[in-house]
Amino acid sequence: LSPGGGMSSAPSRRGFTYDFSIWYCPEDDHIASRISERLRREGFRGYVEHQDQVAGTSVILTAVEVIEASRVAILLLSAKSLGDPWCQRVSQWNLYHIIRCRGTKLIPVYLGVKKAEVPPFLRHLIELEYQTEFFFDRLVNNVRMNNVRTPRSAARGAGPAPSS
Repeated sequence: LSPGGGMSSAPSRRGFTYDFSIWYCPEDDHIASRISERLRREGFRGYVEHQDQVAGTSVILTAVEVIEASRVAILLLSAKSLGDPWCQRVSQWNLYHIIRCRGTKLIPVYLGVKKAEVPPFLRHLIELEYQTEFFFDRLVNNVRMNNVRTPRSAARGAGPAPSS
């Protein structure tokens, strides 16, 4: 969905600026920071919603542009974010984008919520539970599997590097 609620006409096949983007409510900033730090240590480029926003720019246009420029979108789903209208809208934009642009992945990360509490339009996606022992290993592996530009993928001949 476009910011106005209609369909976007942006091109679906293009190079990616970000290996990942993280979307969350401000109360979950400390968790978003931990996840971002770990992924950046692994060599991934990312955008973190409330940390990388530029003052004076349109929040809506930035969100849409970042979603379209990210290989993997990570949604942090907490009790607070599930009740927040902005977080719900960003979730819908991300879902629309992955349906429209094959190759883009959406990873819901549950922060103390149950699947039954998650909006129906996100329940079909395989989630990661933040509080589990192997969360970071699983997350890094999922981002790496969707990112053909990483050295490990290139060494296996997983495909061409993304075009700019």
